Amino acid sequence: MALVETARDGIRWVFEVNRCGDGPPVLLLHGLLTDSRVWQPLRETLADRYTLISVDAPGHGGSPPRTANFTLEAETDALVGVLDALGVSGPVAWVGHSMGGMKAMRAALAQPDRVAALGLISCQPYEEPARTARPYLAMVETARTWGISADLAAAMGKLNFGPEFLASPAGQAWVAHFTGLAGDDFAATAHAVFHRTDISGRMAQVTVPALVLHGTEDIPIRIAVARSYVPLLPDARLVELPGCGHTPPCERPERTAELVGAFLDEVYAPTHATVTEYK
Repeated sequence: MALVETARDGIRWVFEVNRCGDGPPVLLLHGLLTDSRVWQPLRETLADRYTLISVDAPGHGGSPPRTANFTLEAETDALVGVLDALGVSGPVAWVGHSMGGMKAMRAALAQPDRVAALGLISCQPYEEPARTARPYLAMVETARTWGISADLAAAMGKLNFGPEFLASPAGQAWVAHFTGLAGDDFAATAHAVFHRTDISGRMAQVTVPALVLHGTEDIPIRIAVARSYVPLLPDARLVELPGCGHTPPCERPERTAELVGAFLDEVYAPTHATVTEYK
């Protein structure tokens, strides 16, 4: 792991980056409140044939927080700067969970020449509805003012994970992780997520192949949302994960790695035309 610095429009960004493996590049972007550890199963499965570049979001993992608010678009542009700093100048497969997938979508729109394919896990192109944005932002303010209590961490766990995984030692380890977070560290990143713009009307412009993975028991982003936006993408396939909550990389690590690996193998095959049907 290493800190990578980039400047975009005069603004300095610093990210912790983990790079491993050998082969075509794949950028891995985690969701809000977690960090790049969610990608460990993919690293173990895919590093033999892909260069895996995982990046911690501001205020997450080893990346320092940002004190000023920013947009998902600004951070996405900074991530392109990270790729430049790493010497990765060609198209990359962007695989993102939740917030990470939202950034991947924006990369495909803003800089399509830097995107080879999209792996969209538990994400959406729509804005956050006011009925959910308000309580989520209130949760952030509570964390900033009072810290993250055991009760608040438990609520975060229920939003991020299905009941089966949440009850497991791995799930409880993430809940314990939440209690150690500082609200000020992730507040700006949360602001970017919950104040995002609606880009659903531009999905027809995303012409790269896309694999969409979504748990049927996802609470923050219901499965109906995934079913509604996938038809807007010209070359996309939705795979529903029965009984899975919001975080398939943790809850269904083997299945997630299998599906993402098969998708990448096809994308990077010389004969790729469209996304095949994954079952």
